[in-house]
Amino acid sequence: MTMQTRQSMERALAYLISLAAILLTLFPVLWTFSISIKNRRDAFASPPVLVFEPIWDNYVKLWENDNFRQAFLNTIIVTAVGVALAIIIAVFAAYALNLLQFRGKKIIGVWLVLAYMLPEFLFIIPIYVLYQRVGLYDTHFGLALLYQVHSLPFAIWLIRSFFKEIPTELDDAARIDGCSSVQSLLRVYIPISAPGIAATAILTAIWIWNELTIALALTFANAETITVAVASFRGYASIDWGAMTAASIVAIIPMLLFAVIAQRYIVKGLTLGSVKE
Repeated sequence: MTMQTRQSMERALAYLISLAAILLTLFPVLWTFSISIKNRRDAFASPPVLVFEPIWDNYVKLWENDNFRQAFLNTIIVTAVGVALAIIIAVFAAYALNLLQFRGKKIIGVWLVLAYMLPEFLFIIPIYVLYQRVGLYDTHFGLALLYQVHSLPFAIWLIRSFFKEIPTELDDAARIDGCSSVQSLLRVYIPISAPGIAATAILTAIWIWNELTIALALTFANAETITVAVASFRGYASIDWGAMTAASIVAIIPMLLFAVIAQRYIVKGLTLGSVKE
């Protein structure tokens, strides 16, 4: 076997594996979408009905539902507030953990890792009681605030890794020019690591948008998110599969489009500093 033939076979194998991975990833989404545009008889026919006339009644009914429209808007608000809080705090925290020397620095770093690893349900019961007392239950800000328990450690560690790739000589030069710590952060670190910060914001937004456990426990009507709204189509005696699958597709589309549009920032951010010149 010649070297060229071997390389061609390896390339073909790589394409086949990639294609298989894409199909396995897309199949649940495509199947869910097919159910959402089928009538009740065809949706669960056995064997599956592959040729059918699509109907869009489930999507029309979905957007006529005031609760779902409000849940969609709530999710946008909570995601925006949650990402803004996480990124603003994480940038300053990552800078402090990376360059400044202070007592308890290592303990804070260990705690951030532990907080990120803890399961979400551990916080729900005490926070539920606290939120009821202080008036944060079923509010956008209360939900976005609790999301910081998981999104903030992730954002801090990711942004800190980007800051570590920036030569300290740049910070020293900024200090010589008279910059304070905050000015050095704003003029040196943030502009250079902007792709990494953007990637962190995107990944944080995706996590907040898709989160269910905390939203299910700490919202009722005013701040109900889209994941809770999707689950609400399951009743005590029956499940509205058409509306549920349509709602699932609607919930997926914004983050899918967001990821496609911002993919170059994700790739550039996550590979920041991986290649040294």
